Amino acid sequence: MAPLYSSVIDSHVHFWHTDEVNVPWIKTSPFPKHKDAIEYTDQVKLAGVKQAIYVETDVDPYHGLVEADWIYRYAKQLKSTKEFGGIGGIVSFAPVFQGKQDVTNYLGTLIRLTGGKEGGLLKGVRYLLQDPSLDPKRVLNDDFISGIQCLESFNLSFDICISCRASPQQFPPIQELVAQCPRVQFILDHMGKPPCNSKPGDTEFEFWKEQMIKLSSNQNVSCKLSGLVTELSSNDDDKLDVIQQLKPFIQVALDTFGIDRLMYGGDWPISQLVNTSWQSWLEIVCEIVKDWSEDDKEKLFVTNATRIYRI
Repeated sequence: MAPLYSSVIDSHVHFWHTDEVNVPWIKTSPFPKHKDAIEYTDQVKLAGVKQAIYVETDVDPYHGLVEADWIYRYAKQLKSTKEFGGIGGIVSFAPVFQGKQDVTNYLGTLIRLTGGKEGGLLKGVRYLLQDPSLDPKRVLNDDFISGIQCLESFNLSFDICISCRASPQQFPPIQELVAQCPRVQFILDHMGKPPCNSKPGDTEFEFWKEQMIKLSSNQNVSCKLSGLVTELSSNDDDKLDVIQQLKPFIQVALDTFGIDRLMYGGDWPISQLVNTSWQSWLEIVCEIVKDWSEDDKEKLFVTNATRIYRI
């Protein structure tokens, strides 16, 4: 196995304290009520994380601002260590479907809760789009589009979280949404959650690849190399098999978005649902990219996330 890359920027991490914030899905999950920097620091200690981007955790929508307030206060009280330097940015929930005026009002409050416009921790927002039971074309509603467009004036990005594996029809409307918001920075979470059990030549793989090619033609879209292990339908304990299965997907991401628009994300602790530790995922990625140049590895693991999320 390739050596671990050290001192990374982790562009995708989730923490929670359910006694502070209502996170409904935790109640029926195997996760405990607390997942935070204490355990995370232990997980990342062999490689070290310079800074991490906290991404909203699918809380009760009525607790979106509660979550933002909690994670900001939590981030400010963390002590920087060589193992984990702290939370460098926050991607909060925002009801972007509500249209320009309502979203503008919400963002004003959100920014105040997270340290203000100058020097605050808010870097972007997310509104989950991966639910296969919902109309994928809802993102083309006028209010949704205007809600996204207003992010530009706040210098905030939008994390796109869809599931091409579970609902491939979610991808085409995203193409149209992005085309109508050319001045907004978009970040594709988890490479669009591809059908990771497929192979090049399979219909599912080729559809995902075609969508990646089209989406990446928009220079305002970047992509997170994250969350792929949870898209495998079976948990293969053989790490080498997982590496071989995922390698073509990461190659597509590189070929389409290019090295300047890719960033590493740990997706901790969600990866634990398939018995993959933070370090195990990093080991998988490091092995897949072992032949990349040192400059390209630095971009993937550090530089790009620092620039795109304005850390």
